[in-house]
Amino acid sequence: FRESLYEDEEFGQHQRQLAALLVSKVFYYLGELNDSLSYALGAGPLFDVSEDSDHVHTLLAKAIDEYASFRSKAAESSDEATKVDPRLEEIVERMLDKCIMDRKYQQAMGIAIECRRLDKLEEAITRSENVHAILAYCTHVSHSFVYRREYRREVLRLLVKVYQKLPSPDYLSTSQCLMFLDEPEGVANILEKLLRSENKEDALLAFQVAFDLVENEHQAFLLNVRDRLSAPKSLPSEPVQPGSTNPAPAENENSTASEDVQMTDGSSAITTNVHEADPKEVMYAERLMKVKGILS
Repeated sequence: FRESLYEDEEFGQHQRQLAALLVSKVFYYLGELNDSLSYALGAGPLFDVSEDSDHVHTLLAKAIDEYASFRSKAAESSDEATKVDPRLEEIVERMLDKCIMDRKYQQAMGIAIECRRLDKLEEAITRSENVHAILAYCTHVSHSFVYRREYRREVLRLLVKVYQKLPSPDYLSTSQCLMFLDEPEGVANILEKLLRSENKEDALLAFQVAFDLVENEHQAFLLNVRDRLSAPKSLPSEPVQPGSTNPAPAENENSTASEDVQMTDGSSAITTNVHEADPKEVMYAERLMKVKGILS
């Protein structure tokens, strides 16, 4: 009787949704979960995702599983026939919104990752009171529970984007994500930015980034990062005194050696007069040599 009420279009929408909710509960207690979920979808907003009951908890878990399955098939196939029931999507979105509103960010992130909803994943991360901790948790989850490589890369790219938007960028964590993405150019850009900074703390952070990368024992990646680091801008050589046609005496060379900065990158040496060179480039060259030594 209640099924016929739901299917009878002569009744108002609210009455039909109420009938659907009642039928859903009947099928739930009969153990017919597929039918129970089907009618729960027809109940619209009357199916309250915040209700603390076995009926709601069970159907929410089933709805999330089905939605995640549909999303995965749609992502892995070009078959346009794979369509998600908008009512199913609406229930999952309500559940995600409730988790975020209740500050259950880890639960929201788990559902969002499972359902391939990177928009909701980003929302859960950015709404958190402790974004750094949530990002670290998400990185762990992506490595432990996301088995498809391409999807894991999508998650990591999102994390890099969020890291880069932070008021104080987390270069250590960003570099780790970029390493997992095999994007040495991004790490090289971070290192160069830190090495060129006039802040000594930034230079120390660059060395820490390099050491952390070394701990992962990914030698090919380290060398790719090293080779992408920009060389110092050309430094002027020591000028020759006007009217002089002979090389300076050896003792003069020795007397000025303390004023020269000599750098070795493994294959060649660059010697320049400190007073003639751009101090910023000299500083960068010194730091660059140390970082290259770490990465090598």
